[in-house]
Amino acid sequence: MSVRRPFTALIAIGATLGVGATAIAQGGNDPLSIDFQDGCLDHSRVVVKIAAPDDTTIDALSVRANGREVLRLNGLSGEARMRVRLSTARGQVTVSGLLTGGESFSRSRDYRPCAPEPTPDPQPAPQRNDRPEPTLTGGGEG
Repeated sequence: MSVRRPFTALIAIGATLGVGATAIAQGGNDPLSIDFQDGCLDHSRVVVKIAAPDDTTIDALSVRANGREVLRLNGLSGEARMRVRLSTARGQVTVSGLLTGGESFSRSRDYRPCAPEPTPDPQPAPQRNDRPEPTLTGGGEG
């Protein structure tokens, strides 16, 4: 029993510290939202959603696809949704910029093509017998 109590207390203290650290991390006012499309790609387009903080605008925004700048915006406030085209279903999309207060940000995501769906094993085609079956002769009585 003496081993169980300190172990339980250690779990409770660890959980409390974890919750406190999460609250502190979330307490930092970072309402900038950049959402990339999840999952693999079955085509070469990616949807990116960006929401500027309520009290701040994004002074400069740059979107890159595989290192090539495909979009540049200035003075973005509110929300924006964009479709970025990659040259193939594999690549990286990067969003970077500068907020009004001078804070810079950068987020990126790597994409890969979706695996092809497995094809079911084909059933063997029934064989057509083009030749008539041989006639059996013989056999006697007796």
